[in-house]
Amino acid sequence: MNYIYGDDRKQTKIEIMEDYVDNDSEVRIIDKIIDVMDIESMGFKVGNNDEVGRPKFNPKDLLKLYVYGYFYGIRSSRKLAKQCLINREVIWLIKGIKPKYRVIADFRKENVEALENIFKKFFNYCIELGLYGKELIVIDGTKVEASASKRKNYSLNKLSKMKEITQNKIEEYMHAIEINDDLDENKNKDFDKEAIESAIKTLEEKLEYYKQLDTQIVLNDETEINFTDPDAKTVKFGANQGTDLGYNVQVAVDAKNKLIAAYDVINNSADQGQLFNMSQKAKEDLDVDSIEVLADKGYFHTEDFIKCAKENIVAYVSKPTYSNGIGNPTYYTDKFKYLKEEDAYICPDGQTLHCITKKINAKKKRYCNYDACSKCRNKSKCTNSSKGRTITRGENENITEAVNERVKENKAKCMLRQTIVEHPFGTLKRTMGFYYLLLRGFKKVRGEISLAIFTYNLKRVINILGVERLLGALLANIYIYFLRKNKKITIVA
Repeated sequence: MNYIYGDDRKQTKIEIMEDYVDNDSEVRIIDKIIDVMDIESMGFKVGNNDEVGRPKFNPKDLLKLYVYGYFYGIRSSRKLAKQCLINREVIWLIKGIKPKYRVIADFRKENVEALENIFKKFFNYCIELGLYGKELIVIDGTKVEASASKRKNYSLNKLSKMKEITQNKIEEYMHAIEINDDLDENKNKDFDKEAIESAIKTLEEKLEYYKQLDTQIVLNDETEINFTDPDAKTVKFGANQGTDLGYNVQVAVDAKNKLIAAYDVINNSADQGQLFNMSQKAKEDLDVDSIEVLADKGYFHTEDFIKCAKENIVAYVSKPTYSNGIGNPTYYTDKFKYLKEEDAYICPDGQTLHCITKKINAKKKRYCNYDACSKCRNKSKCTNSSKGRTITRGENENITEAVNERVKENKAKCMLRQTIVEHPFGTLKRTMGFYYLLLRGFKKVRGEISLAIFTYNLKRVINILGVERLLGALLANIYIYFLRKNKKITIVA
């Protein structure tokens, strides 16, 4: 038959590893960038290789293996160990060594703090290459599934239901014993009283355990507890994905090239309260006096706006739409216009709501016009109150209004938000498979996320500059950059 046939499997071949990898392969960048790093100063455990005893693996080789794995969505230590045997690029990258999966797994767990430094080092290098615009950043968060068991996760609500079920089962067993004891001659011969009493004892012990957990959660001022990852909490994923145990990864993305400038990890579903935290991190790391920040409605927080204004951070955050309880958008609170000079509100139907708060320095003021409301034909669309509509205004409402006006005046800029920040999330989750974690606890999770974000930035820089150009820059300059201490050296791509 006219087929293309392969070589004889028993045929001897002479090969060199250098032929395993193309000249324009990304793996050459991974190899070179880690080769020139002083990983010991970054905190990686290099070990004590004495002349006697079994020698250790070079930490640079294990780090190369991990970066390659995260680059292509291979993160499991067992899968990485398999790649060392079958993947020609990996064989070239780590020069044919064959570490066991346990060695690979331990390296990641033992160097979580150092993994944060690898992100910082590469971030600083990208600054020198001029890849960060330092003018506009976008902040957002994404949920990542934790390595935690749902079965070993207990919330106050779950414990309440479990205690109720256990208590009902105990009462059911006790009632069965009571009925059997009341029978005289016609006692059920198959009834095993000792077995039921043993089951009751087990249930009582379980009930006591649930009560102890309940007390522990309350004393720790928490809402839940997990025994596989104590730091993981129930977080809300996408609209159609429900809730699961996980972490909320916050990132600040520079608008120029969609490179991540700063990141953080929290275990709270809500993004509110993270605007200033992330903006300040990015501003300090980028070393600028002022910066503009885009974020979605979930970051709308008055206290953050006040802090941002003090630190020259210009925020663009859309105001959430607050319902009036009726469901008619025409009469939502944001449709009432505030008149600063008159200290009054104009409703959508043109009526004036006057301030009725007498205290001059009140933190909150109330505005209403019950006479106008009683005659309004659209009252039922505006409020459920029999008296009429009341608007409450906080003392810092002028700050939130200024942010809202800024958003309205810069709609084109605000429209860029999704195109900038969703790119890293899409790459991390879809391309790199980073939608779940393998490590547990805040400290280790931060290390794993640092490695993933460093790899994303590396992948992005390769796409921007190309392999040959970046490799040339690395060969020419990066060795000096990573070994310099306090000397100012200009790096040119």
